[in-house]
Amino acid sequence: MTETAGGASQYLDTEGVYSRVAERLGRAETWSLSHHDAGLGNETLFLGWDSRRFVLRRPPLSETTRESHDLRREYRVLSALDWTDVPTPRPVLSCEDGSVAGASFTVQQRVSGDVLRHGEPVEYATPAYRETVAEELVDTLASIHAVDPDDVGLSDLGHSDHPARVEMWRERFDRYRADTDREIPGADAVADWLAANAPASTDRTLIHGDYTLANVAFSRSTPPELVGVLDWERAGAGDPLVDLGRLTAFWFEDERERAGLPTAVVPGFTTREGFPSRSALADRYENATGRTFTDSRFYRALAVYEQAAVCEGYYLRHLRGESDRPAFAVMADAVPALLERAERIIEGDER
Repeated sequence: MTETAGGASQYLDTEGVYSRVAERLGRAETWSLSHHDAGLGNETLFLGWDSRRFVLRRPPLSETTRESHDLRREYRVLSALDWTDVPTPRPVLSCEDGSVAGASFTVQQRVSGDVLRHGEPVEYATPAYRETVAEELVDTLASIHAVDPDDVGLSDLGHSDHPARVEMWRERFDRYRADTDREIPGADAVADWLAANAPASTDRTLIHGDYTLANVAFSRSTPPELVGVLDWERAGAGDPLVDLGRLTAFWFEDERERAGLPTAVVPGFTTREGFPSRSALADRYENATGRTFTDSRFYRALAVYEQAAVCEGYYLRHLRGESDRPAFAVMADAVPALLERAERIIEGDER
């Protein structure tokens, strides 16, 4: 056995990882484990097992934001979706015994594709292919929402109705703000508006919970093909318009819309020629599903408010010295910028 740890030992006991993975996959002549810096939630490591490639995920090192990142939920959803048409990584194993490697962890197949978090590959840099990326993104979302949670054994992973959801995120945001000890303009006003304008949920499907360009993988083929939907830790049974709201909330049409928002929060290249408008995305979704994107201001503002709460938790981790990632430090300015954007959506300044 030849091991290349790649700095992974600060995240897990590598001998424990090898032992548990070998039980599932058989012993490897060569194996490697290296930390992947992209993403801000669960810790992601790349696992090489002879010629095979996998992704290993463990909870955040800090308890501060762990409530937002449920790996057991993700693994269960991936297992349920393995027999559907939704493109997902195949789950390999889940180790919930923290004594094995110092923390619980899961392993899934590594999708062969690019996550368009910080930019687009040169192969896609044409108006026609950018339109294809958008179409693939919407069509895959429609396929997710075609899954009945009852049919795949996920009906108990229910999301709260909208008033309760708003209250949950408000409580979490307020708790983070109390610990960061700062007043953030707009935080209370946005939460008040969401609580007063929450629509009744009339539809219930499987939802992803964090569906954006940053959580899907595309092949390098031309035309582009969406080959994997990633990061299912917020998934469950709920209102499908929550996903559409998040997708359109972080689909920018103008550079001014993303003022103050780093790429660590959300990709910003959808302002380039060829990417369709938010209304075009919604139209394609409506045609594919038969649903109508009513109350769009609520769903988009909710997505931005939730992201502001998550980012305040990241900033708290920075203040506590729990992470030295530069992305966590910039959350000090990203959170107010997100709330300003939520207010613009509420006021109708962004259609």
